[in-house]
Amino acid sequence: MGSIRRRAKRLESVISICLLAILFLIALGVFIRQFNYNMGLFGIDITAAELSLQMSEANEKRQMDLSSLAPAGFETLSRIEVYNSENLYEKINGKAPFYTESGFQELFTQRFASKDRDNLWFELYVYDMGTVRNAFSVFSVQRRADADILPLFHPLSGYGTSNALYFVNGNYYIELVGSDESGELFKAMTEIPDKLRKKLAVDKVTEIAELSLFPSENIVPGSVKLYLANAFGFEGLTDTFTAQYEIDGETITAFLSKRVGSRDAEAIAKSYHKFLMENGAVVKKAFNKILADKVIDFYDTTEILLSKGQFMVGIHEAENQKSAEKLAVMLINNLSRAAKAVNNE
Repeated sequence: MGSIRRRAKRLESVISICLLAILFLIALGVFIRQFNYNMGLFGIDITAAELSLQMSEANEKRQMDLSSLAPAGFETLSRIEVYNSENLYEKINGKAPFYTESGFQELFTQRFASKDRDNLWFELYVYDMGTVRNAFSVFSVQRRADADILPLFHPLSGYGTSNALYFVNGNYYIELVGSDESGELFKAMTEIPDKLRKKLAVDKVTEIAELSLFPSENIVPGSVKLYLANAFGFEGLTDTFTAQYEIDGETITAFLSKRVGSRDAEAIAKSYHKFLMENGAVVKKAFNKILADKVIDFYDTTEILLSKGQFMVGIHEAENQKSAEKLAVMLINNLSRAAKAVNNE
């Protein structure tokens, strides 16, 4: 019996030693893991984390660039904020879809405040829209009704209101919005555009060829707009420019859309014509023979549409038919001159 008890004690000792050894090995494993862990085991993508770190470093560089733009007597009021297509709504709730559908890439924004007056500040918004055309589109379509053309901007690239500046610089659309209607604040904001032009891409708004195809006579300054899609509610009208004119006391809208070729331009014109007819339009007799079958009455307004080379052009919702036809002929002649100039180069 004593021999059995001794064997049992030796077995318990062996088991205890084995358990201690196992616990030691577990503790050692945990210790090693602390210095050589695999975050993938916890559902964390290391590649994504590294990319996030790189983006953060890039944003810090952007922050330095924007901070250096502070006008005389002003300083940064906040750190730079960066938004992408996934979280843009957090900054401009309600308007985010318009930007994202227009090619939006990133938004960088920061506030600057007067060193002497805390309540005097403005916020800088720099939208990277990817291309010059995208930037011009969001700029032009949102142009404020109370816009003022300022000497520091070309009428097609920028304007101001009582407390804000809006302009295009390369593929960037930029806003400066002040906290108050203050002469001091407005003067400070006007220092920003020139500094930004040096920091960012050179202003390339004039590289949009269509901007020079509208007749200059009687055009309303700053009225040119670019609709990237669904112009006039018609899905087929993409990449469409409009401009307003004062003709015989009437404000009239002319438009043009460059297509891939003459056949495409003609097809789009026919499709838009069909769209109007299906929605209550009727063909009207034109005063000018060259516009025969091109003039349409659409609920007591005049629409004119035709193709000219690779362009689909026309007049939209004019109140006076004669004035509409006069502008249509001006637009056609200007396109003809432009085409001739290109062919002679």
